[in-house]
Amino acid sequence: MSQLQNQGELKKTLSLPLLIGFGLAYLAPTVVFNYYGIWTAEDGTAGHYPLALLITTVLMVFTAYSYTHMVKEFPQAGSAYVYVNKSVQPHIGFLTGWVMLLDYLLLPMICYLLLGIYINEYFPSIPVWIIVVAVAGIGALLNILGAHLASFIDSIIIAAQLIFTAFAIVLCIIYVFGDGGAGSILSAKALVNPETFNFTAVFNASAILCVSFVGFDAVTTMAEETKNPEKVMTPAIMGVCIGAGIIFFITSYFMNVAWPDAVTQIQDPDVGIYEFYPAIGYGWVADVFFVVDNCASFVCAMAGMGAVSRLLLGMGRDNILPKKFFGSISKKFHTPVKNILLVSVIGCTGIFYADNLMGAAELVSFGCIIGFVMVNLSVFMHFYKHKKMRDGFKNKLKYMILPIIGAIILIIAFFFIGKTAKILGSIWLVIGVIYLAIKTKGFKELPPEMTFEE
Repeated sequence: MSQLQNQGELKKTLSLPLLIGFGLAYLAPTVVFNYYGIWTAEDGTAGHYPLALLITTVLMVFTAYSYTHMVKEFPQAGSAYVYVNKSVQPHIGFLTGWVMLLDYLLLPMICYLLLGIYINEYFPSIPVWIIVVAVAGIGALLNILGAHLASFIDSIIIAAQLIFTAFAIVLCIIYVFGDGGAGSILSAKALVNPETFNFTAVFNASAILCVSFVGFDAVTTMAEETKNPEKVMTPAIMGVCIGAGIIFFITSYFMNVAWPDAVTQIQDPDVGIYEFYPAIGYGWVADVFFVVDNCASFVCAMAGMGAVSRLLLGMGRDNILPKKFFGSISKKFHTPVKNILLVSVIGCTGIFYADNLMGAAELVSFGCIIGFVMVNLSVFMHFYKHKKMRDGFKNKLKYMILPIIGAIILIIAFFFIGKTAKILGSIWLVIGVIYLAIKTKGFKELPPEMTFEE
């Protein structure tokens, strides 16, 4: 029997629609509303939220395209960790996985904490900690029962988010046609306003908004549970990336058109979306948003739990993390139950970090940008350098020019991340270096190679 058969195999149940649903659940389409106030206000982009999202979409397309190359070569759980490990160097692969691991671990925690805080606001009699523990337990159960069930539920709530988003856009259009807002749905200032445009502010927003597109990375972690991954993964990755970008841009654009004075009129940017609906005459929609957005936070956390449990599985199989615990798959459920439970416990600790929520959230952009840079580098190293696929302009474009462009623009974006995130992220990275040094006896040994036998 192969190694994977001895450990238990992941069940191949995911189709293209379920994969796209999983990716969209991870990034949560309604996140465009959550960031509305922060990035629309004067201290954000000063009304250039749609432009920042458009720039982020372009940035992410390069990296998403690099992911499509790598997932075909290595259709295993582990994502960026696997790609860098096999294409660049095992030690660097570990550190890439380690940095991105922080993002995956923090996402469920942040989502559960937000759920606890927001639900507690509506129902004060229910303590935050009870809500956090309850939703973490439900999310763990659904992930343990299998990716198919979790993805099916994801798809239902994703549909609700998309319906709400379309509804919100329609309300904006109705309001504008009724002589509200900018007075026309075609407004150049809704995209670029020369009077308030600030390149640094817009690019800073674009760098942090990269986090909103991490769903296409999460899709690759489900490669082993996908039917015909060679055919399905590429449209799934690009579909999530481009689809999310289109949804985010259109939604934010029409919101700018409907409330062009939001830049100066928003009172509390953190909850700016709750000021938007009353401003256009539909205050009751805020309550609908509350319900849909909380469901979105839940499936985002659930998808995050599923993704990080597979990332831990990849690192456990490699014995980088203790193999007996992290590398095991339940023979009964065919899912990495131990990893799911561990991530759930970490998610519950979110109740202790309410005062540092923004610091934790900033770390996500630190890790995902570093991970994305390394995936672009992996394409160049694996195809162009190692496999010597250099003949003809097409190969040069696919395996050298595009991934290098993707890496460079992400490196530039990295410099726009806040200082706090860089400090905290660097501390996490140093911990990873120390752990790796101990594991490899002072880097004298290479981390164990992954086994891809089926």
